[in-house]
Amino acid sequence: MQLTSDRRCSGHVERVCLTLQSDLDLAFSYLRLDEAETQGGKAAHATELIAKAVIAHRTVLRELVCFPDLSERKRELAGEARRLLESIQSVERQFLIL
Repeated sequence: MQLTSDRRCSGHVERVCLTLQSDLDLAFSYLRLDEAETQGGKAAHATELIAKAVIAHRTVLRELVCFPDLSERKRELAGEARRLLESIQSVERQFLIL
């Protein structure tokens, strides 16, 4: 019975990891789109895209805290979340300069 429970738990953790990876990928897409919108003079939409990336970042961090047993995968996702935060900060700095 424990083996079935472990598999079910493992499957759940994998789905969470895939969801978090998708959130990170989407957030990076928002930042790439932000650049195009900024260059196109659509500052209001660019600001919304940055906000969406920030929300995705916060969501990923919140979920990573809830799953301490992710070990190596958790470290990988946390690293990508750090890279996302650095990218968000860079975009925000550029946005303020313009």
